[in-house]
Amino acid sequence: MQLRSLAPILLAVVVPVACNMVTTHELDAPPVAIPETIDPPVIPADAVITLNSPGEAHAQLCQPDDLHPNFPDDADLLTMTFCQDLVPGGVMPTPHSLADLLAQLGLAFEDPQGHNGQGGNPAFAILGHSSALTARHVTTITPTVFVFTPPPADGSPPQGTCDADGTHCQKQFAIVGFDPGQQFVEVAVNDLAVGTLNFYVVFFDQACNSAPGGCTTTDLLTPRLVTGWTDTRVYEMTTALGNTIFDCHVCHQPDNSSPNSFLRMQEIEPPFTHWFSSQTAGGQALLADFHAAHGTSEDYGPVPAALIDQSDPSLLAAFIQQAAFGPQPNAFQSAQIEAEVEASAPQQPAVNVPPGASDTWQSLHENAVAGAFIATPYHDVKITDPVKLATASAAYQQFLAGAATDIPDIRDVLLDQGLRDMGFAPQLALTGRQLLGQMCQECHNSNLDLTQTRQRFLVDQLDQMSRKEKDLAITRLNLGMDTRLRMPPPLFRTITDHERQLMIQELQQ
Repeated sequence: MQLRSLAPILLAVVVPVACNMVTTHELDAPPVAIPETIDPPVIPADAVITLNSPGEAHAQLCQPDDLHPNFPDDADLLTMTFCQDLVPGGVMPTPHSLADLLAQLGLAFEDPQGHNGQGGNPAFAILGHSSALTARHVTTITPTVFVFTPPPADGSPPQGTCDADGTHCQKQFAIVGFDPGQQFVEVAVNDLAVGTLNFYVVFFDQACNSAPGGCTTTDLLTPRLVTGWTDTRVYEMTTALGNTIFDCHVCHQPDNSSPNSFLRMQEIEPPFTHWFSSQTAGGQALLADFHAAHGTSEDYGPVPAALIDQSDPSLLAAFIQQAAFGPQPNAFQSAQIEAEVEASAPQQPAVNVPPGASDTWQSLHENAVAGAFIATPYHDVKITDPVKLATASAAYQQFLAGAATDIPDIRDVLLDQGLRDMGFAPQLALTGRQLLGQMCQECHNSNLDLTQTRQRFLVDQLDQMSRKEKDLAITRLNLGMDTRLRMPPPLFRTITDHERQLMIQELQQ
């Protein structure tokens, strides 16, 4: 089915249907639980102030250890390639673009007119709703892209072996996660020498970082983001990164008693509700909304324009299962949830106002509200407000046509009445303790690495917490938006003043 020709049609019809027509379901719908105030999902300027400088970060990354006797050539793929300056005659790579980094990791798109995961191309999948680091910035119009080593067709693990002399482990796997608007990418690679999975965040600067006024949305939310990189620096999850909002452990090693981290894909079952795919009704609806903004000739992040409609979440699911990470905590049951949502709101997935409902989803969501798991993905395929999305899409189309030189923040299209069910805002009518559980416990619990300073505040051990630590938490709940110490970080959560006061009252006991 050719989706691209449907994009302008859907853009034209979705808004009137969603906003101007009253259906039976709207008349019967429960009151909308829109938060009275919504904090913007900002990353404060001091978010990475505790991390090493580029030179120090490289020295830390490239410090030899006893586990890799042929270091760096028997280290994981990212370390091995970045640390080639330790090899006689070798040079440290300095990727100046996303394409450079992908090529360094063996993930270059060799045939932009070819196929997903074939003919020398890496595999890729595009996600329109996330529970990860930049979740409040990920939408249909600004989705996350995962580029990864294609899983073997025979079902074997997606990894190879080193050469006979133990060097040049070129067949190791790699996964790169790209989000628009962010001057970093996330990387996961396997370490064959020790049998572990390692996570990294690769930061970079652009010319706009030193320009008056800094980087604009046009610098960060258009193809400008993927080129012109400088000061590329790499931080591994076991470094000081673990004590910042960029910590990988919360999602990928939530139980510190387990020695290894793992890959997450909550929607690992078909029909992969929030993933772009031409093979599913939901995936087609997401692709149509994406093309309404981006058209059909613009590359998106690392993916060539001609390949975008080949996004295939089943390849990522196969990769994760073949790498032995198939069982997922609190896994999203896509087929059952989508069926229940459509039964409650028959215009789904194309029209998401009014929202749908699912008892299966509700039980999973309650686990997350209790602080036992990361946020459960939203029950509906679309997480966007149709009016906001149409406005942002039109603005981006004007930019593409040359009728505008800048763009608004096109990430600001979330459906406000869905924020609570997306886990970005707390559920209604929670007590102060319950609010601390849903909003804070994911990052502050006794199962995580207790050597991190933030683990002095353990929500699951609130009754044992000292008065000093509770007072410090109260102070941080009252901080402004411009500091990394604010609780909860607005990049992840938004709470109202009333909810904040309930949390403070609980901590004052």
